[in-house]
Amino acid sequence: MAEMDQGEIDAFLAEPRLCHFATVNAKGHPRVRPLWFLWKDGEFWFTTRLRRRFTGRDVAGGSAVAVSIASETRPYKAVVAHGSPEVVDRTREMLLAISTRYGEAPGKRWTAMAMREPDRILYRMKPEKLFSWDYGKRG
Repeated sequence: MAEMDQGEIDAFLAEPRLCHFATVNAKGHPRVRPLWFLWKDGEFWFTTRLRRRFTGRDVAGGSAVAVSIASETRPYKAVVAHGSPEVVDRTREMLLAISTRYGEAPGKRWTAMAMREPDRILYRMKPEKLFSWDYGKRG
């Protein structure tokens, strides 16, 4: 097993995988949720709902985040990142950039619905720590 280089990380994160988005609530209990994501220019982009989803409330309450993205087949690969996401202005184009990674037509339908949700938000997270591994590489 060896770490991936930046080009390998970028290629791996360009594939349409779900991430596991982990937060901690106000009582100190961990919470994890699968989310769509976009990796762009060294930053993660996520979307969730501020009031209807616990993860949105956790981040709004100051929770740090851990994100895990892993392959489902051998040789296993993974990227894990830690950071503090910031809420950024919700735009249709960024919601489309995230959602259409998981299917063009379904992504467009989802984005139209998401733009009508008043508590739909976007997060941007520059990783403070990023770990990767590829079991297909020798270290």
